[in-house]
Amino acid sequence: MKQKPAQKLVTKPPIKKEAKRNNQKLTLIDTYLGKYPLRITMGLVSLLIIIIFHKFIVGNLYYLFKDIGSDSLNSFYPHLIYINHYLHTDGIPLWSFAQGMGQNVQSISINDPFYLILYLVSPGSLAYAIIWMEIAKMLATSLLMYHFLTQLKLKPVAIIAGTMMYCFSGFMIVGSGWYAFSTEAFCLALLFVSFEKLYQERSWMLFPLAVALLAIVQLFDLYLYGLFLILWILLRHFTSENPSWKRLLRAFLQMAALSLLGLLISSFFSWSSLQVLLDSPRVGGSSGYFNKLMGAPLFALGDNQHNTSAILRFFSNDMLGNGSNYKGWRNYLEAPLFYIGILPLLLMPQIFTMTTKRKAISYAVFLFIMLLPIVFPFFRYALWLFSGDYYRGFSFFVALAFLFLTLYGLNEISGTKKINLYVLAGAFIFLMALLYYPYANRDKLIDEDVQSVARNFLVIYTIIAGLSYFDAFRPYFGITLLLFVFIELGYNNFTNLNERSVVKSREMKQKIGYNDYSVDGVAYINSIDKQFFRVNKNFHSNPAIHTSLNDAQVQGYNGTMVYGSFNQKYYIRFMEEIGVIKKGKELESRWVIGLVNRPLLQNLVSTKYSLVKGRINDFKILGYDSITQFGDVKVLKNKYFLPLGFMYHKYIMMDSFSKASLLKKDIILQQAFVAENPVDPRLAVFKQYSLADTIPLYTFQDYFNDAVNLKKDTLTITQFSQNHIKGRIELDSSGVLFLSIPFDKGWHSIVDGKAIQPMLCNIGFMGLILESGKHNIELDYCPPWYYESLFVSIIALCIFLAISIANYSYNRKKRKLVDEKRS
Repeated sequence: MKQKPAQKLVTKPPIKKEAKRNNQKLTLIDTYLGKYPLRITMGLVSLLIIIIFHKFIVGNLYYLFKDIGSDSLNSFYPHLIYINHYLHTDGIPLWSFAQGMGQNVQSISINDPFYLILYLVSPGSLAYAIIWMEIAKMLATSLLMYHFLTQLKLKPVAIIAGTMMYCFSGFMIVGSGWYAFSTEAFCLALLFVSFEKLYQERSWMLFPLAVALLAIVQLFDLYLYGLFLILWILLRHFTSENPSWKRLLRAFLQMAALSLLGLLISSFFSWSSLQVLLDSPRVGGSSGYFNKLMGAPLFALGDNQHNTSAILRFFSNDMLGNGSNYKGWRNYLEAPLFYIGILPLLLMPQIFTMTTKRKAISYAVFLFIMLLPIVFPFFRYALWLFSGDYYRGFSFFVALAFLFLTLYGLNEISGTKKINLYVLAGAFIFLMALLYYPYANRDKLIDEDVQSVARNFLVIYTIIAGLSYFDAFRPYFGITLLLFVFIELGYNNFTNLNERSVVKSREMKQKIGYNDYSVDGVAYINSIDKQFFRVNKNFHSNPAIHTSLNDAQVQGYNGTMVYGSFNQKYYIRFMEEIGVIKKGKELESRWVIGLVNRPLLQNLVSTKYSLVKGRINDFKILGYDSITQFGDVKVLKNKYFLPLGFMYHKYIMMDSFSKASLLKKDIILQQAFVAENPVDPRLAVFKQYSLADTIPLYTFQDYFNDAVNLKKDTLTITQFSQNHIKGRIELDSSGVLFLSIPFDKGWHSIVDGKAIQPMLCNIGFMGLILESGKHNIELDYCPPWYYESLFVSIIALCIFLAISIANYSYNRKKRKLVDEKRS
């Protein structure tokens, strides 16, 4: 008999052995990523921070931009320095005489929790501390985003990649130059986490706090980010395995109640923010875009420059140039900030091939809603309530739509499903076509080096994604993908920041910029004069490409100019009426040059000193004497200075004043104050001034004579702070005490122990009608509804704590009963 071959010697096919080894490798990698995902995520985020920001961390550079991001130098830095000082001298910021000619600054001073980092350091260290504020935001945001993606039950590769792309997106990095954008990204991550805890775990405690923080940071964001959250909730509902309308309705009702509680908790801050918005010329005044944007065609397309910019900013922040070299629509910061990595552009379509029809339709509708305002600008205007043509937070929504759909697809690819090679190839061809499409003026618009980098990463990701189709590569897919996501984000963001014009640390020690000889001049003035006065400067100190109008805040004096997003309504009204800015011009309502070019009016608003570079003859003609000089800065003193309060005995009606020429308006204000229509009956005892009374040939001697007459009856200030002023005055006849303080309902006056409501005087300032005799006058500022809103916040917080404690006690007793039953 023939011996049968031994069965034991038969081996398994080599292919199966290879597959087994691959599965073992895959298991090892998944086990490692699954065991230490948080450590890996935070390690990669921290390493990226070091790579991207190391020059700022070691102190060679400061996170202050001289280029198109000059708002960091023009607006944020002066304000932060000023509030840092304010907190140490006057306590909680309320009224500020350094914000234009005076404004309520409560809502823009303590609205960002990360500002505490800057308020705790000395003013000299604040510029360096800014980068640590931004790093703190990124680390905190990465922790929240990691937790959120974990709540979505994504695999480690998707969680780690998603966290990195969120934290190093264009909105987060480029937007961090405005400081506010990175805070908004943190708030949105917190909102996501709080919703998922409410939706999945029925844990409600975090949600009202997230809403409260968002309302404090920016009240308008409560509406804007709330819309995106609603879309996200609907997407979660329609893509869940067992969508329950009852569960969705319960979630919305819970969110509504908890949002109300959060809004009440934030009342102390959000009410002040609402007041500033309503009192600003952009919302409650004459400046705004509402009528213009409301009339735009519904389905009109954006222009070519906008469309080109919108497409190419998906590939890189710098595709159309870096910083001030940006050549696309609007500017580097206000253009679409869609970049969140190349990977989402390539892999996002995969989710439509890996899910059910219902889910695919839900994803498509979600994406369509995100893209609609890009294609048709009217819907973008509507999103912003026709207040302007902005992207800002909406940019982030679009980027996140791509990111989330990509992560869902990546989650499937990292699991059991294989990538669709046809869709991958189609996406690659489409993206390459967009990247190299012959756009108008493409040679002038597109940075070819950045374009090449985008192309290279697109090719690399396509190869990696394509290789994931094969079992032999699958064990290495996740780790390889994370490596190149890390490289891409590190490279693009490093060049993004380190090729821009920023302030060097050594510049802060030189006599340039905000540290020029103006500082010495102001220090000298403050050493010899302790009264209230304003200072005029005929030059600007900021080293950025845009003119600084906030020198007063950082250099420590009171001026008349300001750059701010929401300037005081009555201050703007005055500037419009005297022709400093054009009525209805939204941009000019933010950049206000003050009275630097109106010397006759400077005297009326307590301008006592001038800091001057160059010739001083024009100032001498107006009665200024040179008192000292520091470097190239001369210090001049006004001989005809009028204090904060002085008396008028004549008035002119607003309708008559409006008809006068600009020069006549300046002359009239030297002799009479402007009264509002209809006339206050109490003014009947005073003489009315008419245009015919204006001197035809007004000379400098006439100006001096008027100044002397106005100076006869002035307010002697005995006590002064930002929010409290005391003084006395003695009058031979009745009149109106003009106070060069912008009119605000928060100012309250007490005359001889009796409360008197200030009247609107001289278009935008305050006035008090006084009888003859001696008067003691006290002025106090408290924002409208200040104590009421504080009371509401305290009560709401107490309710929140009471419910939280009761809920904790209930759950504890419930667990105890369960444990007793088990035992």
